[in-house]
Amino acid sequence: MFYCIFALFLIFSGPASAQNLVSPQSASLAQNTLIQSISIEGFLLQDKNRFFKLFKPYRNKNLSKVEMDAILQKVQDIYDQEGYQQLVSITYSVKKHRLVFMVSLTS
Repeated sequence: MFYCIFALFLIFSGPASAQNLVSPQSASLAQNTLIQSISIEGFLLQDKNRFFKLFKPYRNKNLSKVEMDAILQKVQDIYDQEGYQQLVSITYSVKKHRLVFMVSLTS
């Protein structure tokens, strides 16, 4: 019985048409997210101006996950320069066009 259903599935599924295929370029455009503001929550450094300068060029832009990961790395670099290497954990999330970095101290 299983083989009959499997054979029917193969017959009716057929090859994909060109209209059903998504180009890699359009797929990457679909993954971009409009980011209107960027903020940091949790363990903050005294000099918040460094983050303001870092985030300014990315506000009101469509950002991909790769670009958000690059910003995360820049935030991590700032904490590393301040002497917090391997002492902070940084994650991010997008909430209603707002990119939020969560910084927490690790033990």
